[in-house]
Amino acid sequence: RARFLHCRFLGFQDTLYTQGYGSRQFYYDCYIEGTVDFIFGAATAVFERCVLFGKLGGYFTAPSTPDTVAFGYVFDDCRFIGSAPSNSFYLGRPWRPYGSVHILNSEIAELVKPEGWNNWSNPANEQTARFTEYNNYGERADRKARVAWSHELSEKQALKIDRKIVLRGWDPMTGQINLALKL
Repeated sequence: RARFLHCRFLGFQDTLYTQGYGSRQFYYDCYIEGTVDFIFGAATAVFERCVLFGKLGGYFTAPSTPDTVAFGYVFDDCRFIGSAPSNSFYLGRPWRPYGSVHILNSEIAELVKPEGWNNWSNPANEQTARFTEYNNYGERADRKARVAWSHELSEKQALKIDRKIVLRGWDPMTGQINLALKL
């Protein structure tokens, strides 16, 4: 378990490697900047109130979530913004077939491509990748042009994506672990 509060991660390609099968990471009020796959890896990670700043163009995320893990990346109340031109960024692409990204209650700026997600030139990933959105806002929050294999969550589904459940009983704000919530 690792938590990062009020941190800045600056880079270009591969800025933040969320290494560690089975690891749990929490990012709160952080600023993360990059281009291609700048948040990538296999960890389960929750990002709350973070700014994801895209430079030039590329992909915000490249999760390699194992098929045996319920959650990969969860972004809640974040901002997907940047200095890149309009339509130059994807929200993500699966580094491994079961890549998982959930974006909730977040700003999606004009630099994001209307289709939102990319299959990493492998149509088979469309059957296994788990990319969802809920209650987002901004110039590119409209899901009408999103790829058909990504999904909009219902309110009931979104409520189940709770920080303590995603992090398997760990509350990173207090350090407490509730074993009853462990998946």
